[in-house]
Amino acid sequence: MLYFSGKRIVVPGGAGFFGRHLIPRLKELGASVFVPKRNEAWDFRNQEDCKKLFAREQYDIVINLAANQGGIGYHNGRQGELFYDNIRMGSFLLQEACAAKVGKFVNVVAGCAYPGYLEKEELNEEDFWNGEVHRSIFSYGFPRKATVAQGLALNKQYGFNSIHLVYANMYGPGEHFNPEQSKALAAMIKKFYEAKKNNLPNVEIWGSGKPVRDQLYVKDGVEGLLRATEVYNEPEPLNIASGVGTSIADLAKTIQKITDFKGELVFNTQKPDGAMKKIFGVKKMQEKLNWLPSTSLEQGIRETLKWFDENYESASNY
Repeated sequence: MLYFSGKRIVVPGGAGFFGRHLIPRLKELGASVFVPKRNEAWDFRNQEDCKKLFAREQYDIVINLAANQGGIGYHNGRQGELFYDNIRMGSFLLQEACAAKVGKFVNVVAGCAYPGYLEKEELNEEDFWNGEVHRSIFSYGFPRKATVAQGLALNKQYGFNSIHLVYANMYGPGEHFNPEQSKALAAMIKKFYEAKKNNLPNVEIWGSGKPVRDQLYVKDGVEGLLRATEVYNEPEPLNIASGVGTSIADLAKTIQKITDFKGELVFNTQKPDGAMKKIFGVKKMQEKLNWLPSTSLEQGIRETLKWFDENYESASNY
């Protein structure tokens, strides 16, 4: 990908899970990459910090990974905080990048920005505006949806080039495994691993097991972003996903098999399910990017589990 050679790229939020896989690839491709970190006094909830970022250097590309987010349990008791943090970060970064005449803004959007109550086999880009986000994650999903609307507005008024990549649930080595912030797949890997290690009789799975999710291995997610950054230049959203749905129950059974856990699965129906089906259509992605993800769910889980085993002490606190 010669496109990235010599490009000046800034990645807000790049110190997180996705960024830890993306940044090395960008550098391999010859890009000059700056990752502003919170512990170095960058706070993109503050508009002045966003302004200061784009005054620092004339960037060719912004890849926006900045977010305050976690699994469904992370949202309880944080709704106001999540809404305010994410609406500010997304809005300020877009506004100041446009004002600084950055060449391209690549916005990574969580799939929960889609309508949460559509009864469809798959969610395609034309469905993006056709209903409200799911109430279980509205305080995060709505601000992410708002960034897409803002990108469209800036494109209409100023011709600003922002693209909005709507991602399926990403998983892989280095993601959040601490119970407070982890998503379903990572949480289950940790539960099954520890149940096997400690000879526990069962593993508790949140919810009924019926919800269906599209799981995307992080290295495929990186490849999708690189391809879209190079060739996609439309403000309308573009799915980056596997296009394959797996129920939570089947996901649990797959992890159970891979970890060789012999105990029982206990479904705690007092815990929330969230949206019942979330599979993303990949026809537009395949057409625009000439690409589909290549990592099977089982292969991705095995690689994630291997990393978790090798990094168990530190991974449990991620």
